[in-house]
Amino acid sequence: MLRIIALSVFATFAPALSVCSQSQALLINNANVVDVKTGKVLTNASVLVQNGIIQDVSVNKKYKLPEGTMVIDGASKYVIPGMTDGHIHFSQSGGLYTRPDAFDFGKLVPYEKERENTFANAGDFLHRYLRMGITTVADVGGPFSNFAIRDSISKQTSSPTVLVTGPLFSMVSNKSLDDGDPIIVKTTRIGQADSLFNKMLPYKPDFIKIWYIVTPELPAEKTFPVVQHIAKRTHAAGLKLAVHATELKTAMLAVDAGADILVHSVEDAVVTDEFVKHLVSKKVSYIPTLTVVSGYMQTMSGALANKPVDLEFANPFFHGSLSDPEHLSNEEIPSGFQRFRAMKSPPSYIREDSIMAVNLLKLFRGGVNVVAGTDAGNVGTMHASSFLTELEAMKKAGLTNAQILRTATANASACFGQNNGLVEKGRQADLVILNKNPLEDLSALTSAAYVVNKGEVLSADTIINESAEMIVQRQVNAYNARNIDAFLNTYAADIELYDPSGKLMSKGKEAMRKTYEPIFKDVTNLHCQIVNRISLNNTVIDHERVRFRKQFIQAIAVYDVKDGKIVRVSFKQ
Repeated sequence: MLRIIALSVFATFAPALSVCSQSQALLINNANVVDVKTGKVLTNASVLVQNGIIQDVSVNKKYKLPEGTMVIDGASKYVIPGMTDGHIHFSQSGGLYTRPDAFDFGKLVPYEKERENTFANAGDFLHRYLRMGITTVADVGGPFSNFAIRDSISKQTSSPTVLVTGPLFSMVSNKSLDDGDPIIVKTTRIGQADSLFNKMLPYKPDFIKIWYIVTPELPAEKTFPVVQHIAKRTHAAGLKLAVHATELKTAMLAVDAGADILVHSVEDAVVTDEFVKHLVSKKVSYIPTLTVVSGYMQTMSGALANKPVDLEFANPFFHGSLSDPEHLSNEEIPSGFQRFRAMKSPPSYIREDSIMAVNLLKLFRGGVNVVAGTDAGNVGTMHASSFLTELEAMKKAGLTNAQILRTATANASACFGQNNGLVEKGRQADLVILNKNPLEDLSALTSAAYVVNKGEVLSADTIINESAEMIVQRQVNAYNARNIDAFLNTYAADIELYDPSGKLMSKGKEAMRKTYEPIFKDVTNLHCQIVNRISLNNTVIDHERVRFRKQFIQAIAVYDVKDGKIVRVSFKQ
């Protein structure tokens, strides 16, 4: 059986459309500027930017502007600092095939091919982060090839500030993720740690990461001296140490050893007051990553959330792969994956999810520097688009919108030692100009009119440049999600549909809505499999196999795309 071919297509991306270069001056006039420290809004404010730095933030002030200054009318708009996703993995796509150690679909997509496709889409991921208002990303562990994303790929296009570490110093090995450039390196002895450290330093990592995993054979106390040694070398190199430690006891040991950042929630127990005070006194940052496990759970159970933000902003190839099990045979699906699909989320996960939320609120209220991060790249946690889902989970845990914004801006800046995160004089001009107020609704974070990245102004709607094949795949994803609005959003207002004889079937989106909306509501097992695909310029030809109630329908659909929308569909027999 052929699988979705789109996954083997490398993304091509054009530069985002810059409407003001970093060297030009920028004035944002009469805007609502959000102070993320206080949660208050400075109304009728002006923000002056020159040479990538905020020069002034004032109310009712007139400026003598240099020639060529770009002026943006900020009336009814909201200015926030550019945000940071404090925990991502460029070496993982977010798709079904990205973690063979979790479930191995290597017979369909070999891991080496998946890694190749993921790396080829790095530029596309960078653009998607910018479109979401994320101007800094921290890759918390990956292969040495990640340094090329920071040092080369991000320099070829408009890009967030990219922070990376190299492979994880780990208590356990993980050969499933080693394609010759390993993500994880076993370092249970000081000599092993030194060897990896010496190899990594010439690449100038932005920080160091330890995977502090506990096993019956290797309790946390046994490997503590190695963790402590890595911490000393990290600090001697002028870097910060991030540690994966998800048990309360292990997290306490990690902080004792010298951890500066805990990259996941404590999930086995409610944190103690002593632990909270310990993190505050040591100035340790805490990145909760509340939603990453649910991505695996949804994918394995088949109960995909298909959030509108993912349908609109995620890379459509990788996002679409999450529904592949709907058309794969039992022989193609790993046995453990099959067993899970027959059950709901296990009680242990539900308990851990609740504990993580309780701990987040307790730590935040206790004064710990909490930083927003998604663990994007893991199965079901899509690059860029998953950020809103994570922030919404933080709100459900009890944080206010203003507090959440602080975790994604000022707190993140302090954690990673960046000169951004606030709209104030002297800060790097990483800003997002929103059409809606994020203090009222977090979904406003997707309403960017402009993204200011190191002083360069980008029109938000031009940042993501999708190919015709991406547009078509996006509509397939929305079809499989049975989301009528996301589906119609991929079509032009005057879309024309033609039957196999060449006769016009319908014209316009409202005519399509009348046809498809009842189907999306009534046919709960609707699923479209792309058996084969041919793409040339702005035309995409799909051989589709559609499950419709108890029958399967074969069709050939020819899609014509113009200006980012499908303008014509011709069905063939």
